[in-house]
Amino acid sequence: MMFLIDSSAWIEYFRPQGSDKVKKRVREILSKEEAVTCGVVVVEILRGALDKKTHESLKEAMLALPQVPLDDTAIERAGEWGFRGDRRGRAVPTTDLLIGAAAFKKAIVLHCDRDFQFLSSAFGLDQEYCG
Repeated sequence: MMFLIDSSAWIEYFRPQGSDKVKKRVREILSKEEAVTCGVVVVEILRGALDKKTHESLKEAMLALPQVPLDDTAIERAGEWGFRGDRRGRAVPTTDLLIGAAAFKKAIVLHCDRDFQFLSSAFGLDQEYCG
């Protein structure tokens, strides 16, 4: 199975004082070549780079991963999930809706962000909380 690693997990992985549990899990997925990404995660990671050198090395690493497309079906799904979540009183950030919708039925979302747990219980998204 493939894992779409959310930016919340990547941030823990890259932080010097980040969670050892998260670092171990991400390393395991990378070593098995089971990691994928999507454009939204790439943007979230790249915008957080501290300097140009880090930005370039992150860009190279992130773009080396296979990408799950954010196609029309995923965009429609994200809109539907957002609409239904809002009506339940649960406003999930648009970025998480897009990431989850891109991964749906294609990859397990590895994350440290509880919004994906809601998407799992409400809409059947495969996810693994590693926080």
